[in-house]
Amino acid sequence: LFLLGGLEMKAPTSNYEALVLALELAVTAPTEEKSNQALAMAESIAQSMTEIEVMRAKKEAEKNLERES
Repeated sequence: LFLLGGLEMKAPTSNYEALVLALELAVTAPTEEKSNQALAMAESIAQSMTEIEVMRAKKEAEKNLERES
């Protein structure tokens, strides 16, 4: 478990979960530098996934972010 924005989160157990988390971090990062780091991580993870998996992860990250706001 780790903290993300004050919320306790379960560590990702798959590339899909890691991509969703990296996308969320890219949007919510406190600085542009940290956002760029998370985006680079997301791009790296996405390279090992299919286009459909990446699209699903983007949609899930969007839904999660909408719920949090």
